[in-house]
Amino acid sequence: RSWRGKVKAMRKLWCLVKVDFRAMLAALNFGRSKKGRAGGIGTLVLLTVLPLYLSGVYSFLLASMLAEVGIVEMVLPLMALMACVMSLMFTLFAASGLVFGGKDSDIVLALPVPAFTVMLSKILALYLENLVFCGLWMLPTGAAYLVYAGLGAGQAAGFCVRLLAAALFLPLLPSVLALLGGWVIAYFSGRMKHKSLVGTVLSIVLTGAVLVGSLQINALAAALLQNIEGVRRTLHTWLLPLGLLLDGLVGSWGALLGFLLISLAPFLALVWGMSTQYKRILSSLASHVTRSDYRLREVKAGGRFAALFKKECGRYFGTTIYLLNTGIGAVMLLGFSVYVLFVRGQAALLVAQMGGVQAVAPMLAAVVCLMQATVNPACVSISLEGRTLWILKEAPVPPRELFGAKALVNVLVSDVPATLSVLLLWFGLGLSAPDALALLALCVCMGLFIPVAGLAVNLWLPRLDCENDTIVVKQSASSMIGIFGGMLVVGLGALLWAVGGKLLGFVWFSLAAAAVLLAGAALGWHWLCGSGARILQKL
Repeated sequence: RSWRGKVKAMRKLWCLVKVDFRAMLAALNFGRSKKGRAGGIGTLVLLTVLPLYLSGVYSFLLASMLAEVGIVEMVLPLMALMACVMSLMFTLFAASGLVFGGKDSDIVLALPVPAFTVMLSKILALYLENLVFCGLWMLPTGAAYLVYAGLGAGQAAGFCVRLLAAALFLPLLPSVLALLGGWVIAYFSGRMKHKSLVGTVLSIVLTGAVLVGSLQINALAAALLQNIEGVRRTLHTWLLPLGLLLDGLVGSWGALLGFLLISLAPFLALVWGMSTQYKRILSSLASHVTRSDYRLREVKAGGRFAALFKKECGRYFGTTIYLLNTGIGAVMLLGFSVYVLFVRGQAALLVAQMGGVQAVAPMLAAVVCLMQATVNPACVSISLEGRTLWILKEAPVPPRELFGAKALVNVLVSDVPATLSVLLLWFGLGLSAPDALALLALCVCMGLFIPVAGLAVNLWLPRLDCENDTIVVKQSASSMIGIFGGMLVVGLGALLWAVGGKLLGFVWFSLAAAAVLLAGAALGWHWLCGSGARILQKL
């Protein structure tokens, strides 16, 4: 009987994991239509190429540097730490919505399934996402180690087996940290009056902690060349999992077993401990939402566009996952500009070493526009309407006003920080007036192009049936194509500058690029008001 009960429990867990995994695939907009298959396949290709490319560049660069001083094996824990940090940054915001924000959680908990099984199935879906990223990230790292370590055939085969085992358990570490962060956000926001504000503040604090931790990776890489013994002691004290991973990958099966156990045990213990309070947390969140939905208050009269714009602002600044995932680029850009202003002397010296202001201006343009490309709430704003989209479609509101309200929010959260950043960089780095004004024109036009393109992408690849906002914002095909597509536009501009843009000079090249972006925004807006409006009516 005990054996049969365990088999039934495993079957239930497997069924729930399959449901969550299918939901993740559905978020990529796979479907029977050619458009759905193209969007899903394109997104998967993008998600595959990104970690392979980034890890390949960093792994071979670090391995070549470390091989010169005879410590090439240190590339393994360093890149594993980078994989954990980046996975945590990608899934920190998703954990709260996936584990504690599912709209079907009350239905699933009503079934004859233990809360531990339900929570484990959801966190395993988060683990699968981290597994794909960490697995792809560690492949180039392993290749770089094999190239520079000079292992024999037998040693190389053993290393590959150990690397495969380590890659399966490495994602458990960021999954545990993401689950803790998601629980903190859900726990406190469910007990506070201003839920969205509390969730946003907590998410910003956790994000800041992750960014500070990521900066320590650079310090650790520098310490490798200065104090290798100190780094080894660190890897066997407060970075013990990475120390065991290093010893295990270079040949110690006992250390590898220790790494597997030290990764799995906290994962299971945390899931079991939180599952005892799972129903209480979900009930608290549901009751808070119910109280906030039914409030009698006076509503001021206003125009249609003002009402739509206010609604969009309320959703954007009131949805933590939406605000942070699409607004973190603006925050980082402002933070960088303020930092440059405070260290003007050091920045001026660095600019002089890099060839002067004329050489730095194109780099600044690439950085500012790249950060603007990540600020794209418009690419998911239609999908976030969900099953209530029919209300806007039946309301006496022209589609151009609906598109305009959504685009205006995007323009404000993109162009306002970019404009302030350009002004701060103007004074902080001593840019000339023509360079600064050309950069400003480029950034403003980029901020106009991004929301129009984002709305077009969202109309092409909508997701109106997701169980929570996290899937729409972080895992849908429109969000990934919208954000990474903007980055590709910046990359194309950088390529054109490298090929022949220097002949025009920075000012004229920036003005020409601004004119192209402005023309693209105008054509895109014309398409939205025509074909886009007809597509909206069919959704």
